[in-house]
Amino acid sequence: MLQALGAGAAHAQAAIPVKREILALYDSAQEGVANATRIHRFAEMPLNHLGYILRFQDVRAKLPEAAEIARYRGVLTWFAGPVADGDGYLDWADRVLQANLRYVILGDVGAPINPDTLPAVNRLLGPAGVRHTGDIVGPTLGTRVTLADSGLVQFECRLGPVLPDYPILEAANALERVGVMLETPPDDGARTSVLVSIGERGAYAAWNYEMCHQRPPLYQGQWLINPFDFFRAAFGADDSPIPDTTTASGNRIYFNVLGSDGLTRPSRIEAFGDGSATAGEVDFHQLIEPYRSLPATLELHGQELANSEKSGSQTQLLLKQVLKEPGVDLLGRPLQVTLSRFDSEYPSVSNLAPLFSAEPEHFINKPMSDDAAYASQSEPGESGFAALLQTVAGTDSPRRLKPFNLNEHAYAGEYPALLRSVQTILSAASAAPVTPVSANRYAAIVVGFQNARIERIGAAAWRISDRGALQTVRFDAAEGRVVDYRASVGVIGSKQVGSTLYVALDERVDPAIVALAAQSSAASAGGLALVDSRWMIHTVVREGCGLRFEAHGYGDGSFSWSGASGRYTISVDRKGQDLWRGEAESDPAGQLRFTLPLSAIEPVNVRIGCIVDSASRGN
Repeated sequence: MLQALGAGAAHAQAAIPVKREILALYDSAQEGVANATRIHRFAEMPLNHLGYILRFQDVRAKLPEAAEIARYRGVLTWFAGPVADGDGYLDWADRVLQANLRYVILGDVGAPINPDTLPAVNRLLGPAGVRHTGDIVGPTLGTRVTLADSGLVQFECRLGPVLPDYPILEAANALERVGVMLETPPDDGARTSVLVSIGERGAYAAWNYEMCHQRPPLYQGQWLINPFDFFRAAFGADDSPIPDTTTASGNRIYFNVLGSDGLTRPSRIEAFGDGSATAGEVDFHQLIEPYRSLPATLELHGQELANSEKSGSQTQLLLKQVLKEPGVDLLGRPLQVTLSRFDSEYPSVSNLAPLFSAEPEHFINKPMSDDAAYASQSEPGESGFAALLQTVAGTDSPRRLKPFNLNEHAYAGEYPALLRSVQTILSAASAAPVTPVSANRYAAIVVGFQNARIERIGAAAWRISDRGALQTVRFDAAEGRVVDYRASVGVIGSKQVGSTLYVALDERVDPAIVALAAQSSAASAGGLALVDSRWMIHTVVREGCGLRFEAHGYGDGSFSWSGASGRYTISVDRKGQDLWRGEAESDPAGQLRFTLPLSAIEPVNVRIGCIVDSASRGN
């Protein structure tokens, strides 16, 4: 702590909080509860990915006073039509705009368009750099697309030959970037209309020009705008670090939740035992024992939860057997199951769940759908749950949106086809470069995302505090930049994946300070730095050209470090008892890689020491 405060004092700039909250307005008369809104279902996940937290507010309730919204980075609306009190809403928006907040409008502006309201509507659209003329074009035969910025639009679908009706919006002085511009038919005067825009302090995307095919079924809708680039520009995202819930120790997070439904039902798998086994017993022998390098978190509910409290019950006896496995634990905080798929049947990132529900309690959502979401109209055993791997792949590249998450029910041990699907997924997870964690750890990471505070303390330095279990921050578009380890505090290492820089923090150091430097800068050097590890590590202490740390995790501990030179000794102990010793040598690129063939479910201490030969001593 003192080291972090001292490093912060070395940066001349006064601390400037990075605002991460966005006020999301919706009309309950149009969409019902907040969880049913387009903002929650479609927009919140990309905004979470960018580090933002949404606070939902029904426009039919009392809207916050202008002074109350100073905490927000901006306001987001996605109305399907004018709200009931359009004049009152426009008056409120006028006061908010005076507070210099960013205002982002998707779909309808939320008020009727007529000569009386047009001045207020255009004040609302001003931050987006456009001005409404009051005219609507429809039908659109003869309309031409004169501009479609590939960086902002045609993300998952393209503008079709038959365009939807559209309003005429002219470019204003504040317009900084045009996403879509149309030209009306010649008989209308060939007027131009800007339908997707980024302004100085806001953005706009017209109804049916933000998404394609919004009508039922909604899961077949696709983004026309690129929600990541659009929202990044709309809310003025700078180069600040983004709290990341997908990555730990440089690798993608993996976790598994096994629901207890069907735990004691008879298994239909004839090849298992004498035919009297329960689904839970099959799960234990087929899904837990063979995959001990992967943790499993058991979620009790329904009848199984009630039976688990009955002494000597079949459920209780089975649970005792399962929980003896060192990689198995009980879920301590409920994780909400919701639709979260991105595959050939659900071909849009809009079908991926945000981190939280939109309710005031902010229930944590499971990152990916469970096996029930893949069930056909017949019995669960006929579902194609192995298709989950499409979502796993699609959410890792070109941008990592979700951890690798498996959610299955105990009745997987009842149905042969479902059991094979789960085994396929587990085998893929075993081979993947992941950092496995308990589902309880993941839940704590998401809470850390919600609570984390970020302050800019220099031109390229930030203080990160109150982050709890969240120990990864991310820099997007980080080409040419690296961590300045000498100016940073509590930074374990970093890993470049494409243009994204993932930075691993030490959970025992709060606040941490992350400073960046140009890639060519010598200031970035700082000895050994973690690239990635299968285990979670913390309490890193540098010792000359080596270091020591504490670690825990599942399976063998594979490590990769940068900044290495020559040979190193590696030793592992637990509570003073030696467990393993070995040596490793860096490669020509300065990477030190080694694997520790032992269990770290109970934490271990690891020491890396450099071997200095006689020639080096002489120099």
